[in-house]
Amino acid sequence: MAMNSGTQTNALTSSFTTKKKDADAEKENLWSAILNEVQTQGSTKLPSNKSVLVLGDNATGKTTLIAKLQGVEDPKKGSGLEYAYIDVKDEYRDDMTRLGVWVLDGDPGHTNLLHYALNETNYAHTLVILTVSMTQPWGWLEQLNHWIKVLGQHIDSLQLDAKEKEAARQRLTTTWQSYCEVGDDLDPGSPVKRTMRNNSIDEDDLLPLTEDALITNLGLDIVVVVTKTDYMTTLEKEYEYRDEHFDFIQQWIRNFCLRHGTSLFYTSVKEDKNCDVLYKYLTHRIYGLPFRTPALVVEKDAKSNRSPSSF
Repeated sequence: MAMNSGTQTNALTSSFTTKKKDADAEKENLWSAILNEVQTQGSTKLPSNKSVLVLGDNATGKTTLIAKLQGVEDPKKGSGLEYAYIDVKDEYRDDMTRLGVWVLDGDPGHTNLLHYALNETNYAHTLVILTVSMTQPWGWLEQLNHWIKVLGQHIDSLQLDAKEKEAARQRLTTTWQSYCEVGDDLDPGSPVKRTMRNNSIDEDDLLPLTEDALITNLGLDIVVVVTKTDYMTTLEKEYEYRDEHFDFIQQWIRNFCLRHGTSLFYTSVKEDKNCDVLYKYLTHRIYGLPFRTPALVVEKDAKSNRSPSSF
């Protein structure tokens, strides 16, 4: 009997010890999980190495547009290659950073300064804005073709690793193929793009590129911004522009954006149209911050065509 009692006591002690170890292990795993989560959140701070390069002819409102995005009331235009920054805040993580902005003078003689703004170091972290003005829609074709050529030739001159260049092009292609239209009625917790839901995307989820889409792939996010849209009234009154003229212009620039894989915005700093939407879109594309505004196609002077599906 004594042996049986001792055996039972040892068994109970062993069972208690095992349960205690399991509880301690579970507690340790819980704390490890919490620590990992905190470390992960801490490592997802807004990066400080992102930049925007603004290209366009003189008098297309480059400096004024950037000043508006900065919240500066009285912009000072420089010469050659200007540098500024835009404060970016992530309200969800209470984090801030500065987005560097390079503005190149429209004079062709200043294109040699491009290597300061776009080089091997920041190629993968740069978004490009191409500006044209509604004051001269007849010059869009020449201007956009010129600046996309300048940009392409400059990228070709960079000593980029072939794998890095191909990865950048593939990223842009995947962005287009995985695009999902957004809307104001989306649940706040809903991701706005499939690429934001998963770090890796199943090839079965990718849509094929439409005909003529992304013919020229420079591996960079590019946004075409039509400035001074308030001038459309003047075009109607003094140049007798009609809806069919604006429809033709819009069709051409949309086709340009489709072929070169760019987004398209119509803005007016004077009337404060679409500038806030452009700011939110830039922070979305550059930092992955939420963006739930659909393409605005109702007002002809405030269109925002951001996606391949809008073209």
